[in-house]
Amino acid sequence: MKVSRFLVLVAFVTGCGSTAVTSPQTPADAARKAGEAKTSTDPSVNPDAALMADFKVRIDNYIALHEQLARGGAKLRESEDPKVIADAKAWLAAKVQGARADAKHGDIFTPAIRAKFRRLLAPELKGEEGRDTRAVLKDDAPAPGTIKFKVNAKYPEAQPLPTVPANLLLTLPTLPEPLEYRIVGKHLILLDTSADLVVDYIPNAIP
Repeated sequence: MKVSRFLVLVAFVTGCGSTAVTSPQTPADAARKAGEAKTSTDPSVNPDAALMADFKVRIDNYIALHEQLARGGAKLRESEDPKVIADAKAWLAAKVQGARADAKHGDIFTPAIRAKFRRLLAPELKGEEGRDTRAVLKDDAPAPGTIKFKVNAKYPEAQPLPTVPANLLLTLPTLPEPLEYRIVGKHLILLDTSADLVVDYIPNAIP
């Protein structure tokens, strides 16, 4: 009888020891976890990180296509002859336009990515610094109506490429060559500078 009681007691203690004891989450713990999620670069934790990861995949896919097409006569080479450069650009542009004949607005700048970019840009356009930034955007803006906001559209050679202020560039994801951001009026263009093509765009990116 004593042995049986001893075995029952051991079993009870062992069972209690295997049960995890958790304390309730405090407000401080919840705030800490929320902060970690917000700053995390893990797409499974941070929705913004997931958006930026998706954007990078779309950019990388375009660059892979560009590199595949920029060969032979479409490969840009250093030359002092403007005609050689223009011919190579025209050839490359035609190849990219053909390969992306079905491309449409939003293939790279999805609705969610567009919204994220607008949120990134908005704080830089407020206050005194924002006024200076807007002034820079107007300084070398192309003539109104000369730029087609259309995927695969050519950027007119005769029109200036507007400068994007450094504070805006620092808020946006870095782009690999030959892609660049350009802001025309209130719209942001993703430009392939090797082919002078509009890859995609964000209307009303500037509030």
